[in-house]
Amino acid sequence: MAGGGFVADSFDKPWPGIGVGGSLALDFVNTLDWRLRESPVEQLRTYADLFRWARSAGALDLAQARTLRAWGEAHPRAAGKALGEALEVREAIAAVFQAAARGGAIPARPLARLESAWRAAWAERTLRPKGRAAAWDWRDASPAPERPAWTAALDATRLLTSVERERVRECGDAQCGWLFLDTSRNRSRRWCTMEGCGNRNKARSFYRRSVAGRRRAKG
Repeated sequence: MAGGGFVADSFDKPWPGIGVGGSLALDFVNTLDWRLRESPVEQLRTYADLFRWARSAGALDLAQARTLRAWGEAHPRAAGKALGEALEVREAIAAVFQAAARGGAIPARPLARLESAWRAAWAERTLRPKGRAAAWDWRDASPAPERPAWTAALDATRLLTSVERERVRECGDAQCGWLFLDTSRNRSRRWCTMEGCGNRNKARSFYRRSVAGRRRAKG
């Protein structure tokens, strides 16, 4: 155990898949595994999972993550509510960018939910001096329980209203559903990762071609 009762590796171990999305908002969406299956796999099962993801994604620093962990342990019911609201925001972001990736119209209700989270986040933002300039920062140094979801909402609205929106893609695997920014030169990226969905689908294609070849040879 580390000082203060925290498991030594609880914040240092990277969250699986961090960085695959290419933006914090899309990495947040990807905390639901196998999104297109009948039974997706939820990775954010507890409030502790949420702030561990936020720490790994850069939405919280170590001290802030520890602060929220202590708050969650002291207020389990409120922490459960905060987790539920974060999942609502995540699914709103997912619906918005899923539509964008598929070339469809942005759905109104998820967009409204995203805007609501964005407004709540901006109410907690303030301009602070930074040398001869100024920069946006959080109003309170101590993070609110909603900070992870708010940070994702801020990044989602930035992405949605930028030219980068045109580079949002959905993994080509029929069951995956992960989203990512295609930063390849010719915009030809198909898979969330080649090591995962890419290799798995290449193996399936090879198997199908092999079976078809054997059938033709027998015929």
